Amino acid sequence: MGHGIAQTLARQSSLVWLYDISSEKLQLALKRIETSLKLLERYDLITPKDSREVIKRISPTTSLEKALENVSFVVEAAPENLSLKQDLFSKIEQFTSTDTIIVTNSSGLRVSDISSKVQRLDRVAGSHFFLPAQVVPLVEVSRGPKTSDKTMNETVSLWKACGKEPIRVEHDLPGYIANRLQAALVREATSLLGRGVATAEDIDRAVRTGFGLRYLVSGPLEQRDLGGLDLHVDLSKALWPDLNVSSGPHPFVINLVNKGNLGLKSGKGFIDWKGQNPEEVLKSRTEDLIRLMGKIKRPD
Repeated sequence: MGHGIAQTLARQSSLVWLYDISSEKLQLALKRIETSLKLLERYDLITPKDSREVIKRISPTTSLEKALENVSFVVEAAPENLSLKQDLFSKIEQFTSTDTIIVTNSSGLRVSDISSKVQRLDRVAGSHFFLPAQVVPLVEVSRGPKTSDKTMNETVSLWKACGKEPIRVEHDLPGYIANRLQAALVREATSLLGRGVATAEDIDRAVRTGFGLRYLVSGPLEQRDLGGLDLHVDLSKALWPDLNVSSGPHPFVINLVNKGNLGLKSGKGFIDWKGQNPEEVLKSRTEDLIRLMGKIKRPD
């Protein structure tokens, strides 16, 4: 995720420091940025000249102190490990000025928990991207308990300047907005699969070729308005009592994990991936998304 965020920032900022714990990881990140830029060029989402400028603006380093010298904005994109993020935030505050904004790309942890060791909580916020970060427009800007309006406004403005579509999350809650919505959908999808209602492929197809298409032009709340809230109430009374409301992962999924069927990386999960190269599969899905983005006219 970090290399995609660095690429996004480099399209607007004159200098972006990219920090990681080893030169090998940094070289991999730069290689992925170059590959991503070539794909974006192929579908006319960036010019070759702009791609060269993006690469020039990114400076890799294994020195956190060097990466944080005289910076105005910091994005933390470490793994979803609370203690790791807390320690990193503490170090970031140590090496930055008091007006530097520090944001986390956490997808599930609370801003308040991650920043518990920070003194200046007014300058801390969330900025949650979606894979691939350099392609998907959405950034969820989340307010912590003491995040200032200035921090929120400047963070939103920065992501807009980078060509993103930020939304404001005004309460500090796990999963922000989009992941909570995704979780509700996945909970029902895994329940349907576990009950043998349909295959994984057909459940996915129901989303991709059905209501998922409508989400490109109209979100779930607008769709309810378009159909009428009276109809929504009537349907909810009939359907919602039958929806899955389990408080944890479906036993069917836990059983798959216990058997070592972890998905693409193990060769089998909900779907059989045997014989397929994980890197090629991920690259193919990213290119499909980029191709789609090239066909969608973004609003001014």
